[in-house]
Amino acid sequence: MTGILVLPPFLLLAIGSFWGAPPGDPGSLSLQTYIEAYSSPETYRVLWNSVYIATCKTFLALIWGVSMAWLVTRTDMPFRGLIEVLIPVPFFIPGLFSIFGWIHLANPYNGLINQFLQFIFGFEKPLLNIYSYGGIIFIMTLGSASFIYLLTVGAFRGLDPALEESARTCGAGLLTTFFRITLPMIAPALLGAFVLSFIRGLEAFEAPVLLGSPVKIYVFTNEIHRAVTFRDPPQYGLAAALGVTLIVITLLLVFAQWRILGERQFFTITGRGYNPHPFKLHHWRWPAFAFCSLNFLLDGALPIAMLVANSVSSIPGVYRWELITFRHYRTAFMDEVVIRSLYNTTLLALLGAFIGILLSVLIAYAATRTKFWGRRMLDLLSWLPWTLPGIVLGVGMLWAVLMLPGYSVLYGTLWILLISFLIKGLPLGVRAVTGSLVQIHHELEECARIHGASWGQNCRYVLLPLIRPGILAAGVFFAYAVLRDLSTAVLLYGYGSEVLTVAMLRYWAEGRVQVVSVLALTTLLLLVILSALQRLVVRKSPGAAWDSPPGNKPAAA
Repeated sequence: MTGILVLPPFLLLAIGSFWGAPPGDPGSLSLQTYIEAYSSPETYRVLWNSVYIATCKTFLALIWGVSMAWLVTRTDMPFRGLIEVLIPVPFFIPGLFSIFGWIHLANPYNGLINQFLQFIFGFEKPLLNIYSYGGIIFIMTLGSASFIYLLTVGAFRGLDPALEESARTCGAGLLTTFFRITLPMIAPALLGAFVLSFIRGLEAFEAPVLLGSPVKIYVFTNEIHRAVTFRDPPQYGLAAALGVTLIVITLLLVFAQWRILGERQFFTITGRGYNPHPFKLHHWRWPAFAFCSLNFLLDGALPIAMLVANSVSSIPGVYRWELITFRHYRTAFMDEVVIRSLYNTTLLALLGAFIGILLSVLIAYAATRTKFWGRRMLDLLSWLPWTLPGIVLGVGMLWAVLMLPGYSVLYGTLWILLISFLIKGLPLGVRAVTGSLVQIHHELEECARIHGASWGQNCRYVLLPLIRPGILAAGVFFAYAVLRDLSTAVLLYGYGSEVLTVAMLRYWAEGRVQVVSVLALTTLLLLVILSALQRLVVRKSPGAAWDSPPGNKPAAA
């Protein structure tokens, strides 16, 4: 089942890149699409843009994210508990919202920051221009800093501070200890964060298409989108060839990471206990607090505040009390496309969470609790979609539905979107459930079997209650995939199957920016409700069974 779900987009994408005709038409295998793609200087310019932007934003985000992780875990910075809550928040806010917010803040025409600087300092020309290489890199860096923080903060917590304390005892300063002792010992986490962040940079779609397209800055992802959407006839073979190139780059990065880490050992956690002593920042404590708060301010509070202000402003870019109006909300929710998009998004989020949970539980259980001969391959297949950028997944799904017999009925429907969202959410969903399963000792299940419990009762009364947090997290990941994704949906939707992210892109192209702000805030509200429900269910009865046999109380393990 997992192979049927995951493999067709990969295989059909690879075949499509060598197919000498549009999908569904008679053709033969050839290198013609690759010759056409890589004989054009435009391809190399687009490749350079992709690598340049991904590299710049990865290094900047790595510096920012690692610095925040170190300050939170290894120093006496004030309000560390509050900062630990604020830093991850931007990761769970769709990047599309940050882009829309910063367009209102830093566009060269009526951006609020430019207006403020011109009013205060008398600049004749706007100082900031979000439609530029710098603007794209800035937005993508904001989106990756909290992501890298989440990937590295655990490594900092698990690092034995004895080595750092020894360096300080020998006279090493703060920066010397950090660069020569701390960073080398967390190299696995750093390398993993770099690779994953670089891959996210290569697959980024929203920032390049919204900020780069107006000034003709193109990367691989929006070049794939242009090949399928804006060329007549659509160049599916070119899109497939460019998509395969992205997959090859991604796989080479993952392989290089494995080779590098396989040659070294990084043991820092031993059986000896330790009590870390945080570095004293002295007069740098409050600047450090301000630095860590900056990420939440720039990638959370400011963009959302701009969306709110723009949703109630009569004139885009002009914010005055007398111009406040709520007619844009009325206009949005009386629009047939908006209502349909909201319904489709909610339906797909619920179906995606439910089906995704079932798939994740079955795959995680087979991989961790059985002796099934193919369990390693099953686990690998669940990881495979992580190497597939969203826009490339969309191209692969297009080839699948147009080439495979009987699949053409899915084209432009909600079902093809649902399958794509399930594929995209599978890696994180399976990891969430697997993380909970591996913490449960087999003796609990053995004890239940000794007392006569069947396999079904064992799962119902022992495993499921204990892995409830992982199950809920998996459901949230699948729902997030529906609520946040644009790059996959933009190639697969049809009339009647629009989702909120696609509707936002359409209305933005039409210049209806207030309606876009309303839709963005609506999506954000759905995300908040989703997170609140997850926390409510987890906290309501932690560790308790979902239901108990009549006349019995769940026993404490």
